[in-house]
Amino acid sequence: MDLSKIKDLIRKSNKITILTGAGISTESGIADYRSPGGVWEQYKYVTLQEIMHDTEKRKYYWRYKKETIPSMSNAEPNAAHKAIGKLDNEGKLYYLLTQNIDGLHEKGGVSGERIINLHGTNLEAICLSCKTIYDINTTLARLEECDYDPRCEKKECGGILKPNTVSFGQNLNPLYLETAEKASKECDLFMALGSSLVVHPVCSFVEVAHRYSKPIIIINRDPTPYDHLARYKLTDSLAEILPKILF
Repeated sequence: MDLSKIKDLIRKSNKITILTGAGISTESGIADYRSPGGVWEQYKYVTLQEIMHDTEKRKYYWRYKKETIPSMSNAEPNAAHKAIGKLDNEGKLYYLLTQNIDGLHEKGGVSGERIINLHGTNLEAICLSCKTIYDINTTLARLEECDYDPRCEKKECGGILKPNTVSFGQNLNPLYLETAEKASKECDLFMALGSSLVVHPVCSFVEVAHRYSKPIIIINRDPTPYDHLARYKLTDSLAEILPKILF
């Protein structure tokens, strides 16, 4: 495909909203969830209700996190993450809406005020009672001594800790959703990168952008339910194509 028209559209845009999914991080060595051999084939998911009320399920969840978080924490941003960071540094990024919990956009240079972590972040643990935030590595380091059932360290609390990610059965942060809708309405270009666009309500932001007549670019290796709304659809490697089209 001739990329000149895509590059021209991006060049003329100064308020770009980007939505990212697992596909942007696979080239940093982080497995996605739905593909064959993905995380959900290796581990059984645990619901928020089970974390809150089932001690054994909660311990299983923390064992899974201790096995998976360190490799995620050690991963490095690839050229796609860095290209978005450069876009932010040049003042053209409006918001980055991400389904990813790996923290690679922060490492890639995107400022925290631009990132909406729709599904939370593995960089933190949170107390389900008082909402105190803890560094995830500090919590992981004490899992064995607390028999994989860490609790809030505030004496007056002692509530259950979980990674600060959205679990099954848990609602997304309503303020994040409000900001994401605003970002989709007010941008001058909407890009969906590395997302299958099948998870609600995140995929609906493509519809919002389309409803407000925003041009849409989708880059994903597989077809998505919203390809027909895109002005341009690419299936290239994000690490290879983003540096080419963003600058």
